[in-house]
Amino acid sequence: MNSNIHELVQLDKLPIYVKVHQKVGKTEVAPHWHQSIELSFTLQGKIDHFVIEGIDHQTQPGEILIINTQIVHSIQNTNNNQKDLMLTLLFPYSLVRRMFPAMDQYLICIKNLTELSVNQVTKYHQLQTMLSQIIAISLNNNETLKDLELTILSYQVLEILLKHFLYPRNHNSQLSDNLIITGHLRHALSFIHTHYQNQISLQDIANNCHLARQYLQRIFHKNMGITLGKYLKKYRAQMAYQELCNTSNTLTTVAMNNGFSGIRSMNRALVANYGQPSKQIRKSFSAPHASY
Repeated sequence: MNSNIHELVQLDKLPIYVKVHQKVGKTEVAPHWHQSIELSFTLQGKIDHFVIEGIDHQTQPGEILIINTQIVHSIQNTNNNQKDLMLTLLFPYSLVRRMFPAMDQYLICIKNLTELSVNQVTKYHQLQTMLSQIIAISLNNNETLKDLELTILSYQVLEILLKHFLYPRNHNSQLSDNLIITGHLRHALSFIHTHYQNQISLQDIANNCHLARQYLQRIFHKNMGITLGKYLKKYRAQMAYQELCNTSNTLTTVAMNNGFSGIRSMNRALVANYGQPSKQIRKSFSAPHASY
């Protein structure tokens, strides 16, 4: 999540990535994936649109979502609830495989409460308690054994997931059947994330992937749920939004830093994604000594 207040525990200190989100507000995370298995827990407030493989979830307090490895997901939050309190855990896939070598054959899946067994419901409530404890410990700066406690609890969460919410992978699934396509898309995303500040075209992205542009556009849209061109604009807008909120760079500098031809083109992308042009976004965050 973007410019929200949070406690971040660096991955070099813990084997599992732990991030607490407070006062999330208006947030957008473009469609993406990663190798890690992600757990999202909403303790207070809600996420308006947490889209996982094209399925739109509106989270409620106490809800746990799982995003398996290489699954496309995105977030869009439009509310300004000041009481939001959420948690993200990222379990590195290499770590999970060390603990459970057969992981490639399985998925972690937490179904709706009405579809869970009696034992799973009990374990679900146990997870809610443990995840709430992780949030409390993360926010307690006076906890001397903070890293140790977070590590132990995170491993206990993983243990429950592997013991009680594991299902055999369908080998006809997208992940199993489309490893080549997955590689193409990952290559395209990597190129965009590395070169979005430059004046790159869709043809440049396709050339870097050694693919025909029409083919790349087709598989990108089919698998990501967004066109290649829109994703590039959305990612640039997301990066520009972060720079507007966290720096005092001039609007022209922000536009140039994020691959836009000027303030006007940046504003079109920002309005499309955040409902506000750059000057309004900058004012709402009151960046110190900001220059317009």
